Amino acid sequence: MTFPGADQLLSAGLPTTDADQQRLLDAARAEFVERGFRRTSVGDIARRAGVSRPTVYRRLGDKDEIVRQVVVREVVSFFVAIGPRVLGKNTPAEKAIEAFVLGVRECRRHPLVAALRQFEPETFNSFLTDDVATMEPVRAAIAMAIAGDRLPLDAALRAAEMFVRVTASMLLVSSELLPIDTDEHARWFAQTYFPPLIAASAGPGPR
Repeated sequence: MTFPGADQLLSAGLPTTDADQQRLLDAARAEFVERGFRRTSVGDIARRAGVSRPTVYRRLGDKDEIVRQVVVREVVSFFVAIGPRVLGKNTPAEKAIEAFVLGVRECRRHPLVAALRQFEPETFNSFLTDDVATMEPVRAAIAMAIAGDRLPLDAALRAAEMFVRVTASMLLVSSELLPIDTDEHARWFAQTYFPPLIAASAGPGPR
């Protein structure tokens, strides 16, 4: 069972890559995990991959583009992996809850997220809240997963926007009153707050 937003994530976020480019992205990811984004240079990536700096620039682009490609590749991999569990649920709310629990779990253990939190938490904040190029296809993928007869796509897009914003807030600022530090806590949070958000989103949109 394929996550319905995976193709859009790929087409919107990543150019077609060959085996050599994938190897360079692997090297970049390894450097980012060890050093964070800011302290990693294109030269570091080139040395790890055993190529010249001009080769990295030619095959992947500048450092900002490399960061974007690595992050979007991780997001695509995550959505593809969780597709069967999310799409196996029956209702939009159940799908959103499962995606939230799995996403929060991934953020707790993902080495790239851990590196960002350790070396440059402000960059993690920026990805979740300000990086339109990365997060817009994520919103679209969530919306396509929960849309259906009970929830038209425009309503699903509004709900997905709320899910992303709420999730970003909960990941960036922990709360003793509303913890999401375990699967059980995350599921309680999503079960409590996501169904009303979906119901509200299903109403008339802004005029």
